[in-house]
Amino acid sequence: MNAVIPPWVIFHIPHDSSYIPSQVRQSIFLNDEQLNKELLCMCDLWTLAMYGNGIPFSQIVSSPVCRLVVDVERFSEDKDEVMAQRGMGVIYTATHCLGRLRRFPGRAERRSLLNNWYWPHHLQLSRKVNLALENYGKAFVVDLHSFASKALPYEGNSDERPEICIGTDPFHTAPDIQEAFFSEFSRSFDTGFNSPFSGALVPIEHYKKDRRVHSVMIETRRDLYEDERNGELLTTFVLVSKRLQMCLLSAISESF
Repeated sequence: MNAVIPPWVIFHIPHDSSYIPSQVRQSIFLNDEQLNKELLCMCDLWTLAMYGNGIPFSQIVSSPVCRLVVDVERFSEDKDEVMAQRGMGVIYTATHCLGRLRRFPGRAERRSLLNNWYWPHHLQLSRKVNLALENYGKAFVVDLHSFASKALPYEGNSDERPEICIGTDPFHTAPDIQEAFFSEFSRSFDTGFNSPFSGALVPIEHYKKDRRVHSVMIETRRDLYEDERNGELLTTFVLVSKRLQMCLLSAISESF
């Protein structure tokens, strides 16, 4: 990215990592081949590389561990998280095809996982958002993801899959932001709006409370840039990455 990114924009990349600590690996039932397949399905392996060129490190919040360890984008309590009904709450016990992933963690193990990975991640995000509010009077969280070209069993939908899906929140995504992002990405990509995925993340302390905290989600279909069978990059990666970054910068500029 050649243009300057406003300092009040925070890029949230929660699912890029495939790192699983050894003690967690021991609790997973899958063999190495099965686990590699699960990682290909569940991880946004190239999202940081695709969008991150030119983004200051201080404006990025990413999880150091795989979502199979702890999913930092779930609610911390299963009673509040709809995906927990499918074994995919903050700590997954089910695979992408709803098979057994790992043993159900005990109370102490669950607390340890959240304390080690979940709460530090959200503290970092909250600090960056609060610093932006203090210094600039606003904050904008851009939540970056990727998704499979064909619906995975756990997703429970078979909707047509556009190249880009823009997700919004009724409280934290103003109409001007919705229009700008949909318009700019539609210039270069087949773009969907809140389908097959919807929503946009903000720190829980600001959720539905502070309209100065804005948010949008961008989901990129993986077959645009990677071979989904093995995760290897296609020759289209560089071109797609540049187009995505141009759309993103233009959308931010048009939004504020």
